[in-house]
Amino acid sequence: MIIKLTEKDGIKIARFASLSRFTLAITEDVKSELKPELIDSGIKMILDLEGIEFIDSSGIGCIISLVKTAKSNGSAIKLCNLSKEVKEVFDLLHLQMILEICSDQNNCIENFKKLN
Repeated sequence: MIIKLTEKDGIKIARFASLSRFTLAITEDVKSELKPELIDSGIKMILDLEGIEFIDSSGIGCIISLVKTAKSNGSAIKLCNLSKEVKEVFDLLHLQMILEICSDQNNCIENFKKLN
């Protein structure tokens, strides 16, 4: 498994297991592990990118695909713990316009609670 899935305050938290690169080599595995978790309506998920130092276009496409799946099912995903390098890529592509990005897990949880 590439993803470690835990839960806190009713929110699913997905973290990468000992990986530093989010590339084409793992996107299909990530999607196959996380999409089933987003099928039900009202699911709240945090994708914690701690430890990810590099992301390519396939990794970004994977994240966008997961967000679209969540939205189409009435669920939501927030991202957190972006490294400086990953944040620079997201800023360059203006992904903060379409993705909900928080500083850390606690910030994501607080933002989810504000929606209730």
